[in-house]
Amino acid sequence: MKPGIGIRFQLTAGIVLTTLAGIGLIGLLSISIVERSAVNWKVSESVSIARIIRAAAGMPGASADPLALVKYASAALKESGISDYTVTDPAGEALVSGGRLVDEGSDVIYFEGDIKVTRIGGGWLLDPGKALYISAPLGAPGRGGAGAIRFTVSLAGINQDIAGIRKFLLLYALLDSLVIIGFGIYFLSKSIVNPIRKLEQTATRIASGGLSERAVIQADNEVGSLASSFNTMAERLESEIMSLERVNKELTTAQEQVLRSSTLAVVGRLAAGIAHEVGNPLGAVHGYLDILFRGGSDKDEEKEILERTVKEVERIDFIIREFLEISRPPKASAEPVDINVIIEETLSTLGAHKDFNGIEKRFMLKEELPKVLIDGRKLRQVLMNILLNAAHALSAQDGDKTITIESGFEVKAPARRRRRDDPQLSPPPDRTYVFIRISDTGSGISEDDAKKIFEPFFTTKDVGKGTGLGLFVSQSIIKTYGGEITLDPRPGAGACFTVSLPAGETE
Repeated sequence: MKPGIGIRFQLTAGIVLTTLAGIGLIGLLSISIVERSAVNWKVSESVSIARIIRAAAGMPGASADPLALVKYASAALKESGISDYTVTDPAGEALVSGGRLVDEGSDVIYFEGDIKVTRIGGGWLLDPGKALYISAPLGAPGRGGAGAIRFTVSLAGINQDIAGIRKFLLLYALLDSLVIIGFGIYFLSKSIVNPIRKLEQTATRIASGGLSERAVIQADNEVGSLASSFNTMAERLESEIMSLERVNKELTTAQEQVLRSSTLAVVGRLAAGIAHEVGNPLGAVHGYLDILFRGGSDKDEEKEILERTVKEVERIDFIIREFLEISRPPKASAEPVDINVIIEETLSTLGAHKDFNGIEKRFMLKEELPKVLIDGRKLRQVLMNILLNAAHALSAQDGDKTITIESGFEVKAPARRRRRDDPQLSPPPDRTYVFIRISDTGSGISEDDAKKIFEPFFTTKDVGKGTGLGLFVSQSIIKTYGGEITLDPRPGAGACFTVSLPAGETE
C-alpha cells in the first residue's frame, strides 16, 4: 500500500493552522482596538483645539476686533500642527485659510455642542482613514453668528503605527509557528509516532511468524493502553495458533492412522481378491493332477487333462501379471500418437472376436485431432478393456446392440487453486484435451456399482468371466500420462466411458 501523509505531519499542520487562526483573530481584534483608541485620541485632541479657539472667540472684546480673532485662530491651528484649515465669517466667506481643505467626510464619529467630527476614508475592519474633518462655530454653543472654523487632522501617523503593529503580528505568528512545529514534532514523535511505529514493527514480526514478540511501550496514556491491548491480543493469538497447531498435528496423526488402516484394508481386499481369483483355477489344476495321479486314463484323456491344466495355469499367470501391473508403476514411455489410428487398429483386432458378433459399431471420429503423448500399446489395452466390457454388456440382451465410438477435443479450465498455493502466482493456463468416448445401448450401470467400478477386483460379470482388474489397470495407465477416465452410468440407457488425454507432441 502506498504510504500517505504521516500522522505527525497531520497533527502538526492542524495545530499550526489552528494557532495561526487564533493569532490572526486576536491580532485583528487588537489592531482594531488600538486603531479605535488612536482615532479617539485624535478626535479628542481635535475637539479640544476647536473648543480652545471657540472659547477665545467668546471672550469679551473678541467680537469688536474680528481680525485679531482670525489671527489668533490661525496661529493656534498652526501651533497645533494643522496646516489645512479655513476660518469663515457669519456669511460663510473665508476670512483666512491654509493648505487645501478637502470635502467633509460622510462617517460622523463625533458630534457634541455644535462640534462635528467626520472621518475621511477608512472604516470598520479597514484602515483608520486619511484624516479627520472638524467643523465648529466660533460663537458660543447654540448661538452661532460669529463665523465658523473648519480644519483637517491627518491620520498618517496612526496608519504608520498600525502598519508596524501588523508587521509585528506577522513576525510573531511566523516565530510562533516555528516554535510549535519544532516542539510539536518532538513531542508527537516521542509520545505518539514512535510508539505507533513500534506497534507496527511488532505486528509485522508477528505476521512473519514471531508469535512471541510483544510491544514494549512505557506510556501512561491512550497509546500505552493500546499497546497493552495489542499485547493481550497477541498472547491470545499465539495461544490460539498453538492450539490449532496441536489440533492439526493430532489430525495429521489421525489421518496417517486412517490412511494406514485404509492401506491395510486395500491390501487385504487385494489379497482376498487374488486368493479368490487364483483359488478357482488352482482348484481345477489340483483336480486334474489328482486324476492323472490316480491313472486309468487313456492318452487322449490325459492330453485333454494336460491342455486344461495348462489353460488354468495360464489363467493364474494372467491374474498374477495384472496384479503386478497394479503394484508396479508402469514405465511412462511415450510417443506422439494419433488416437483415431489407435481406435481403428483396436477395432480391427477385435473385429473377429466372437463377443462382437451381431454388434453394430458406429463411428463419430473428428479429423485432424491433435496428437497425444502415450504408449500406443497401452492405449490399445485400455480401449480393448472398455470395448470388451461394452460387448459383454450387450451380449446379455436382445434388441438394439450398438457401440458408438466418438473422438474429439475440448479445452478444460485449470484445477481449483489449493489453499497452500501462493496467491501471487498466476493460475496455470487452460489446456486442450483429446477424448475418446465409448457408449453402448446396454442396460447401463447402477449408481452403487458406478461408485466402485474402478476398484480392484470389482466386477459385475459372472464368475470365471472377469477378474475385476481391467478398468483399475486402465485407469492407472491413463493417469500415468496425465489423463483421466470418467463414467456416465446412465442406468437403463447404456454406459458411457470417456478417456481424456492432454494434447501435445512434446513432453
